[in-house]
Amino acid sequence: MKKRISTKLTAVFVALTLVFMIGVPAFAAPDEDVMTACKGNCGQCPSLVIPGIFQSEVFLYDENGEIAVNADGEQYAGPFYLESTMEIVKVALSKALVPLIMALVLQRDVADMLATNVGEAIGEILMTNIKCDENGDPIKDIRATKYPTSVEYLSEHDREHILDNVPLQKYIDVAGADHLYFFSYYSLGNMIDTVEELYDYIQLIKKQTGHDKINIVPISQGGSLANMLLQMYKDKGRDISEDINRIVYVVPAKNGSTLVGEIIEYGLLDDDEAIYGYMIPKLLEGDWYSYLINLALRIFPKDVLNSILDSAVKGLVDGLKYSTLIWGLCPKENYPAGAEMYLSDESTKEIRRQTDIFYQAQCNADQNILDAIDSGVKVFDICGYNYSLYAIVDSWDNVNADGIIQLESTSMGAVSYGVDVELPEDYVTENPHCTNYEHNHIDPHNIVDARAGLLPDTTFYFYNQNHEKTGNNDVVMRLAVDLLTDENFVDVYSYPDRYPQFNTARNTKGINNDIKAAKTMDFSAMDPAVAAELEAAIVKVEAELENTVVDNESLDAAKEEFYAARAKARGEQYPAENDDQTNEILGKIFKLASDVTYKFFGPRGWFDIMI
Repeated sequence: MKKRISTKLTAVFVALTLVFMIGVPAFAAPDEDVMTACKGNCGQCPSLVIPGIFQSEVFLYDENGEIAVNADGEQYAGPFYLESTMEIVKVALSKALVPLIMALVLQRDVADMLATNVGEAIGEILMTNIKCDENGDPIKDIRATKYPTSVEYLSEHDREHILDNVPLQKYIDVAGADHLYFFSYYSLGNMIDTVEELYDYIQLIKKQTGHDKINIVPISQGGSLANMLLQMYKDKGRDISEDINRIVYVVPAKNGSTLVGEIIEYGLLDDDEAIYGYMIPKLLEGDWYSYLINLALRIFPKDVLNSILDSAVKGLVDGLKYSTLIWGLCPKENYPAGAEMYLSDESTKEIRRQTDIFYQAQCNADQNILDAIDSGVKVFDICGYNYSLYAIVDSWDNVNADGIIQLESTSMGAVSYGVDVELPEDYVTENPHCTNYEHNHIDPHNIVDARAGLLPDTTFYFYNQNHEKTGNNDVVMRLAVDLLTDENFVDVYSYPDRYPQFNTARNTKGINNDIKAAKTMDFSAMDPAVAAELEAAIVKVEAELENTVVDNESLDAAKEEFYAARAKARGEQYPAENDDQTNEILGKIFKLASDVTYKFFGPRGWFDIMI
């Protein structure tokens, strides 16, 4: 339970800051013995993954060039390279203890001391090791683990790290590990330097493999890097088709994330019902302790709580405002006001110059993509939809998204009016990118008009797909692999029975490994009937997994049969006893307490309620 809570609280913080980190040591020249043997004659283009936030292995290094460790002996690993637990406690107590006691006793924040000190504490605890300087470069020696060769020649650790973050084993099965590359970078640093490095890496891959062109796979934050990459080719006077064969975007932050943009421009959602009702439970997926947090928030009056939250956000934004990669996640609609707020003094002059360059690339992104297509590059997009934004900004409940990024960004412009909100009866596409009205680009739920997206014939949509769980959807990964390896796969009409334009989310994490492990069991030692039942269950669930037109009801039934048969073969109870029932009961109790308290007392602290 403790690990689960820790993971979810980390996810909450990621949602608040969304995407943060970069380091740019040059790639070492590869040794001759790791050069790919095919030399461009294999019929498959190499593919380069441009990963999303936190998908690169990144460490803080000491003055001796070794991975640094904190006072607890723990390596400084990302995303925030935190000090030892004791040091964090010392900072928190030194900054906030006295004003916290005063605020609790007096039920007000004297001279905003608590809010100010909380912001300073967050800045010192979280930002000390990750800040960038006035040129947008990390102040500390932060380096991403670099991979100057294909996955084929990497260590087992590096291969496992890459495939755990981006499950593309099926790509390796088709094209070979010597054709899969991974661009590793620190997501909080300098946008321009990182994309220059990416450009050089593309040239390295071509030289190393002997191929004239490669494919690129921008994922999430990688979508914002792709904006800059396409612009960089134009600025260098080069046609991107000289190097790139196909681009397969996967849930790209092409126009940043509304979460980042609204936090920068407006701060957190501060509606009473949100703060004391649904914000924390939605972030923590309704677990019982989320409602306990709702009740605990009432130790302060609402104005004090709001002040603390505002100060915390300011502490984060102030600490990250020198990271041009973070600004790359700000939607173009929010950038002008946000830049004016945080990048308008002399100390941020160079940062503003650089972020303005990216902003222009962001504004040019649609045209740059269309120009790439005109030059011969095939461009595809895979996105999720019908999943609310995290409930931390004002627009969370009226924007169709995948939890992290709004659909407008990941789909490159598709129109939707919200989660589960049908298009109006009189709806007409205002600026269609597909004018062939024999093509049906309205999703089966009448929620999304893909015709309005930039690439209506090459964009694939997954209903109810959560951004963070995209890698757990094996159909998304298989679609990406087939787009990368099958030159006959040219649009949503190529294989409609296998990959329809509109599909559904599913989570297959764990099931494939469980099947693989079950196959190694000693069937000869089992009762013949039990062995036959398990074998049949394996065949059935594998058949369901082969179905790329998602039917979750059928798959879930097959999984249930498999796990029940496996448990019988092991002599175990199924389902196993667990604490889910206890958690459910606690959830109902604390939710009721939270709801009743808000209904009868509104946004009032415990002290106000008691008097």
